[in-house]
Amino acid sequence: MTTELPVHDSLYVTGSEDIYRNGEWWKSVVRYQFDPDDDHSEVAVYLWHNDDGWTRKNKYVVKTTDAWVTDKAIIDQLFSTTAESQSNGEFPTSDYYSLAAGKTVFRSDGWWKAIVKIAQKGSYETEEVMVYLWQQVDGDWRRRQKYTIKSEGSWQDESEIIESVLGLDAQQSEPQSATTGTATVTGDSESQIEEIEQLSRALDAHLSENRT
Repeated sequence: MTTELPVHDSLYVTGSEDIYRNGEWWKSVVRYQFDPDDDHSEVAVYLWHNDDGWTRKNKYVVKTTDAWVTDKAIIDQLFSTTAESQSNGEFPTSDYYSLAAGKTVFRSDGWWKAIVKIAQKGSYETEEVMVYLWQQVDGDWRRRQKYTIKSEGSWQDESEIIESVLGLDAQQSEPQSATTGTATVTGDSESQIEEIEQLSRALDAHLSENRT
């Protein structure tokens, strides 16, 4: 499928829907395949910045429908959380951020996925939610994916677009179960870890490229 989307040349785009696009920033939900002869596809939210050409800044991969349902439940819960700012030492986020709350989606020896709510960026107060995927490299957690949601209002719009590209209806996107409080919401954690570990080489190749 021919597309002007600035994704990596090795990806075969089968569908997309823009969240927004202007002269400087472009955010889009993209469905793609690694192999055009394989029915398997993934959906990802991309954020590009125009630096004399579109350069990828953030990417958030929705590997399965179950993973999306789990993430969505946590994000909804974090936006409704009114906890005070806390130390971000629990998660390997930048010291620039002060966290209000956060939940681990899954964690293994090599991978860690978490969703956090930001209370402050530097000296500025905010209420943003960020989805992170880190990989452990030489004993340090290095960010592989990041998805920033600027407000609860924008989340409602963006989640509808994501579900549209996923081909979900409202009932399918409702969580089957979720653990409240500060405990981890596991969902399909084991299957997510297995899939990510199986595709670690592909992730290293694609997520490190500026245009993926």
